[in-house]
Amino acid sequence: MATAGKRKLIDYIEAFAHFGGHHKVFHTQPFGRHALINDSINIYQVSHFEDLIADYQTYFKPNYLQTYTQFPVDLWATFLNEKIQLSTDDLIIDLYQSCKIYWKGQEKNEAAQITSFNNFNTLVDNLQINTNNLIERATQLDEQTLLPIIALTIKKQYPKPKDFFADCVRFMTQQYEDHIGNGEVFVKVGPEGYPESQTFFIYSVDEEF
Repeated sequence: MATAGKRKLIDYIEAFAHFGGHHKVFHTQPFGRHALINDSINIYQVSHFEDLIADYQTYFKPNYLQTYTQFPVDLWATFLNEKIQLSTDDLIIDLYQSCKIYWKGQEKNEAAQITSFNNFNTLVDNLQINTNNLIERATQLDEQTLLPIIALTIKKQYPKPKDFFADCVRFMTQQYEDHIGNGEVFVKVGPEGYPESQTFFIYSVDEEF
């Protein structure tokens, strides 16, 4: 039996059947760790909870571009409001450390780095005055650089990185599901309270089948 990630393809087919696929003729193929399903009308991606964790882990590798492009800005505000509690001084220290990590993953560009550090220092100066508009100010100054730095800082607060990525999945699938796939269809398979070890997500995508 073909596999998608660590699970058998039949597991993804059965998950789609819960979505209503028993009444449709559809075709399935592995898609990385996930599965694609074509019912002749739409293309769906079926992902297990652990598949999304694995995807999100790859977004946090140099040069961190996907950390910026694949997550909504508001996700980081949600983390700061609901999960992360840091004093201003500790937050600034961790931001500096994350800034260094970020630039280790970038191609050497002295002019861009100087501009970025100037924006970073402006962000820190503002943070000492107002801790409530960190995300907004970062977006105004240089979102492509500063948002990944903030994301790295949030990740740093978790002793176990996988717990951070699991929270990313929870927030994305509960509050920002319109940012998954093409935003047209999103379904969590299973009744309320379904355990994460058995949870699949089905969503429409713009992929070739």
